[in-house]
Amino acid sequence: MRTSSVPSNGRDEASPTAASSTFTMSGIRRGSRRPSRRGMPPSKNIFPHPNLKRGEHIVSEIIYEKKDGIGWITLNRPEELNAMNDAMLAGLDEAFAAAEPDLEVKVVVVKGAGKDFSVGQDLSGVDTLEVLSEPGENLTIKRRMEAERRRNRRWEYIFNLAKPTIAQVHGYCLGTGCYLAMVCDITIASEDALFGDPLLRMGLLPHMPLWTWLIGIKKTKELLYTGRYMDAMEAEQFGLINKAVPRDKLEEEVTRLATGISLLPGDALAPCKDAINSVMEARGLGGAWRFTNNMQLVMQQRTMEPGEFNFFKVRDKKGLKPAIAERDALFKQLYEET
Repeated sequence: MRTSSVPSNGRDEASPTAASSTFTMSGIRRGSRRPSRRGMPPSKNIFPHPNLKRGEHIVSEIIYEKKDGIGWITLNRPEELNAMNDAMLAGLDEAFAAAEPDLEVKVVVVKGAGKDFSVGQDLSGVDTLEVLSEPGENLTIKRRMEAERRRNRRWEYIFNLAKPTIAQVHGYCLGTGCYLAMVCDITIASEDALFGDPLLRMGLLPHMPLWTWLIGIKKTKELLYTGRYMDAMEAEQFGLINKAVPRDKLEEEVTRLATGISLLPGDALAPCKDAINSVMEARGLGGAWRFTNNMQLVMQQRTMEPGEFNFFKVRDKKGLKPAIAERDALFKQLYEET
């Protein structure tokens, strides 16, 4: 069953997993019972989850390898179009935490195995406490706030990583997957890439403040109000990505760019990035991260009016795939979606 936010399109989702010459963030067999672990990178600016130990390999959903000064992080749930659950996020945390202090790594690249970069949040409700706020969850305010803080601190951590980061995007790049690409310093995408965040269609709040910084207030409102997808050409035009290239040239282009960055002195790269990011901090980005935390807490008390589409109710009654299809059917004719 597809567990993502992407509409069904009849594609064959089978895809070989990526290989790594270094290590996989793994120690638990797929399908085995997995404890809830929502670890953050072991940084002085992050509150690490008590169950996350330094150097512990948690999940098979993330592959990390390094070669010629480049750290490669691969989202590795191709059979689910790299839909992100809590286990994948924990592995992502550890991969970035491994790359940041490594003197052999000058730049970090994030990519997706299979046909898509990432279709966003895993909407199945399984192992998704941190990924998505489910209605009816009996959680204390303190625990909800902790989950929201971890979610946004993850994006802040990657955004402020002391090394340049590049997102190598192909296929769908939606929701949480799009957030990951946005917090990277540079995004190179294939011409077939699609970007967007359909959370408002489910009565949820998109919680990435960088939208307005990257594409402007007017375009942000249009994109989020409609939930439509932006193709790579439009994304490049409005500044969501740096460059769109043919699919068969994507990895070559990213490798060329990353190699060039890796030749620069590390002691110059880190302060340069910090200086650039400080401009956005001065313009209020730090406050925007915190505000989205508070708004997410408010949204967890949401109610649906009669006649409004209740995604979670339909999902629990009919299943995930019918719920996604019903969600998007309301908008297909309006926005010419495929």
